[in-house]
Amino acid sequence: MKIKRYVVTNLREAMPLIRQELGQDAVILDTKKVKVGGIFGLFQKQRLEVLAALDEEKLAKEETEFATLLHSEKKRREETPERVEELAPKVDKQPEADTHVLGELKSMKEIMMQMMENERLPKQLKPVQAFLETQEFSQAIRSGVMAELLIKSKSYPVYTKEDAFTWMRQEFAKRIKNYPSIRSEPKKIRCFVGPTGVGKTTTIAKIAGHLLLKERQSVGLITSDTYRIAAVEQLRTYADILGIPMEVVQSPADLEQSLERLSACDVILMDTAGRNYQQYSYITQLETLLSGQELSITLMLSLTHRYSDMKLIADNFQSLGVSEVMMTKMDETTVRGPIFNFMEDYNLPITVLTTGQNVPDDLVRTTPEFLLDLLMEGR
Repeated sequence: MKIKRYVVTNLREAMPLIRQELGQDAVILDTKKVKVGGIFGLFQKQRLEVLAALDEEKLAKEETEFATLLHSEKKRREETPERVEELAPKVDKQPEADTHVLGELKSMKEIMMQMMENERLPKQLKPVQAFLETQEFSQAIRSGVMAELLIKSKSYPVYTKEDAFTWMRQEFAKRIKNYPSIRSEPKKIRCFVGPTGVGKTTTIAKIAGHLLLKERQSVGLITSDTYRIAAVEQLRTYADILGIPMEVVQSPADLEQSLERLSACDVILMDTAGRNYQQYSYITQLETLLSGQELSITLMLSLTHRYSDMKLIADNFQSLGVSEVMMTKMDETTVRGPIFNFMEDYNLPITVLTTGQNVPDDLVRTTPEFLLDLLMEGR
């Protein structure tokens, strides 16, 4: 047991000193008034003597018990989906009430884990927790990562903040292995969808330039964005600069004819109007325009959007059969959590991130190593 003596004016003055030297788990053993200073017993000042202690053995035992509890909780969370799947053959559909109860239980577990982490987290791990919160990682990711780090820390009598961040990187490396990846080669016709202002037209120009100049493929462009006055001219300007053909379509019949004229191209990139994604009629118009075509759908999202908005956008465009996601404007935000949140929440790969306006540059293809480096950027 570590015991420290403090002579202070009052107990309020002693508290921050005790927390700084002994930590949040210290206890006050005794307080008494004492006299200090003076000359020959005269002019002495009255002070308060505080004895505080930290029972390190008890604390270590509590932390071990806490780590065991977190490990058991994490194991139960992982097993819950399996138990639900085991029930699947016996019932045609999970009752709505049961689904609601499972959701409530999951939320309660996450809240419990959050409370335990905040109260019992070792000081070396707190910077990691603060980093994940600042980077806007979801509660589920934060709880899972911090539980793993706390369990790992029990194997090391002494470790530093830097060790904790190294473990965090290792934990994310394991998670990234489970993230979705491109299941097949992109189709010849690639259609780009997303809300207004996300940067679809500029990104299409970057991809066209990359395919043309670096991969030596012939490229054709199509736009159905006749909603914005300058949209057609913007894409036409890019097409003229790159020296590639471009078509404008307004109906399924127009699209069929344009595809025929561009049939000699290795790749055809199609731009669509950026409209209010909450208008169901816009999604319906897109479905009508694209129906019957053999193409791949790329959803464009901006990292400057709130993550809750990104989820709404993704949910509304899912009916089109999205096969991959590209995220834009990474250079306009320092927050990286939404990239990882999205890959854990949706079974869709994030294949490209854009980092600026330069065409055909400022386009990065994601790899596990790149994502890990991106994760550690904000430290």
